[in-house]
Amino acid sequence: MVGESYVPLGSGDFAETLRRIEVSSADAVLMLLVGMDAVRFNRAFARAGLPGRCLRLSTLMDENMLLASGASATGDLFSTAGFFANMITPESLDFHGRYAGRFGPEAPPLGSLGESCYEGVLLLAALVEQAKDSDVRAIGAHAEAVSYEGPRGLLRLRQRHVSQRIYLAEARGVDFDVLTQLP
Repeated sequence: MVGESYVPLGSGDFAETLRRIEVSSADAVLMLLVGMDAVRFNRAFARAGLPGRCLRLSTLMDENMLLASGASATGDLFSTAGFFANMITPESLDFHGRYAGRFGPEAPPLGSLGESCYEGVLLLAALVEQAKDSDVRAIGAHAEAVSYEGPRGLLRLRQRHVSQRIYLAEARGVDFDVLTQLP
């Protein structure tokens, strides 16, 4: 690790951060920006000529941020997530079908962050169902025995954390190409 930089939410000026990256020996940047902050950073990163010299990895980059960044700003950008909209699994195809059936073909595109919110609702519903109560203490007492099926497949809680597959994808223009499942 050769440096770190923090910017307030809503930042649009990344000049100092980009200058520090440019003069560093960093091979990669772990980018934890969200929404338009991530979009503005990607665009500024590309204008600074840093793709090709330095990789970016984001654990928060979804398909909508990628699209808003634009193809010219996504070179050497990677993301990790439990779901990418273009994954072809039985569960994700079913999710896409139900989404299109409910909201129609003109609905906003699915993305990993929106799907994560949906997974959160599925988990909460499974916890309440298992506890037979919506009280936080009752839910906590049953949290170890919960599983549910969603767009990511069958998920189970282990030590109060969801055990799930995580994938690594590379941005190719304004689409993600899922490269591998991480161990």
